[in-house]
Amino acid sequence: MSGDKIKALRKEAKMTQSQLSEKLNNEFGLKTDRVMISKWETGFQTPVVSTLACIAKIFGVSLDYLNGTEEKITKTKDNIEAAKVALFSGSENVTDEMWQEVVNFAKYIEAREAAKNENN
Repeated sequence: MSGDKIKALRKEAKMTQSQLSEKLNNEFGLKTDRVMISKWETGFQTPVVSTLACIAKIFGVSLDYLNGTEEKITKTKDNIEAAKVALFSGSENVTDEMWQEVVNFAKYIEAREAAKNENN
């Protein structure tokens, strides 16, 4: 289930269990360690949904993917080009600077929503 996928994503990202636990602790304020990551990956324990959501964010996948109900969707050049077409009615006139502004705005919205959810 999710343990195999967590391990595969971690290895694909060339991260150690310790590095993943540090990232979860530093970016999301969780209290994990290498041993906990190992327990998740071996199926001895299962992370709670909120922790799975953090793991999904780190690796850029959905919760459904981690739970095995959806195929992995990754950021590819084709996906970025499709987004440019959808946002700008074509990708040929979109500069790197324009695209970076879109990415930065999306990150801002994501952070704002996360802050709202923390305050609720």
